[in-house]
Amino acid sequence: MSWKLSCTVWRRGKGRDYFKALPIHIKQEVEMKGLIIKPKWADLILDGEKLIEIRGRNTTIRGTIGIIKSKTKKVFGTAELFASIELTKKDYEKLWHRHRLTILWDELIKTYSKPYAWFMLEPKRYDEPIDYVHKQGCVVWVNL
Repeated sequence: MSWKLSCTVWRRGKGRDYFKALPIHIKQEVEMKGLIIKPKWADLILDGEKLIEIRGRNTTIRGTIGIIKSKTKKVFGTAELFASIELTKKDYEKLWHRHRLTILWDELIKTYSKPYAWFMLEPKRYDEPIDYVHKQGCVVWVNL
């Protein structure tokens, strides 16, 4: 994506000062992140049956993200990540139909001492998965 803007700048030249509109080119690189998820959960997200991903950390990433099935090096679709909140026992139990985990709260907090709910909307499954280059060490997010 790029925009051509102009701005007025003060310039010195030829014995006098003047204002002139100069073109400025701004290029914005839009980089999408991909979330690595176990295949079972990725399919539920892309089918619209699981709209909350439970993780052990907060995320500040928002917007369109790629949904990647772990160990495939392929992006299977996208979803809109719009919120991340610290999860309470009450919310965990109330939102079961959106996160689909079958373990009890006491088991969950053994895995994640402070669990977070990442909320997603508008899942879209690609007709054909798209390959991506998986950099060594990426376990949660990858740059696409």
